Amino acid sequence: MKRFTLITLLCSLASVLICADIFAQDDKGVRQDSDNRWMSEGRHKRVPNAQQIDLYRRAAELGDASAQFKMALMYDRGKGMPQDYVEAVRWYRKSAEQGFVEAQYNLGSMYDSGVGVPQEYAEAVIWYRKAAEQGHANAQNNLGAKYGRGQGVPRSHAEAYVWFSIAVMSGNKSAIKNRDFAASRLSSEDLSAAQQRAANMYEEIQQRKAGE
Repeated sequence: MKRFTLITLLCSLASVLICADIFAQDDKGVRQDSDNRWMSEGRHKRVPNAQQIDLYRRAAELGDASAQFKMALMYDRGKGMPQDYVEAVRWYRKSAEQGFVEAQYNLGSMYDSGVGVPQEYAEAVIWYRKAAEQGHANAQNNLGAKYGRGQGVPRSHAEAYVWFSIAVMSGNKSAIKNRDFAASRLSSEDLSAAQQRAANMYEEIQQRKAGE
């Protein structure tokens, strides 16, 4: 109880000192670079000062997943401290292992692009899937891309279609073209089955989110 109270106090103090949206990503979906890697886009609106960073670090070291994610973002973006992708990965992992969805997605992106860690598509798929199953639309789109390219998983246009469709239903407009292209690679029978599976999985994800 004392540990929980201290974490809450530290985060509350930090929130008083800094706007809550400072660490929020201005997420416009995902982008594809020339190497076919998918990464998140985001920015900090302000740079935290030393006192704010210290409060978040103390909360993170006590195990607060949100604070760990914020520490990771600061290292990732080089905001408030020198940019250090290895440290970013370390904090993303701590947060992701506690089920923090944005950390899971960003950790997947680090493995996908080989930033801070060796590029490992299979590991990227693991973390994208965890975030996708929690309803993260960009992770769902990226997971579809991994199936579409056969990176980290066996190539499957049907499985790609399923995740692209779920991403679209979750609000990711970037996934529409991906979904339609995957659909063009399927027979009518396979497409019908994939559509039904996507609808069922989306419903399961929504029910899971509602029960949290």
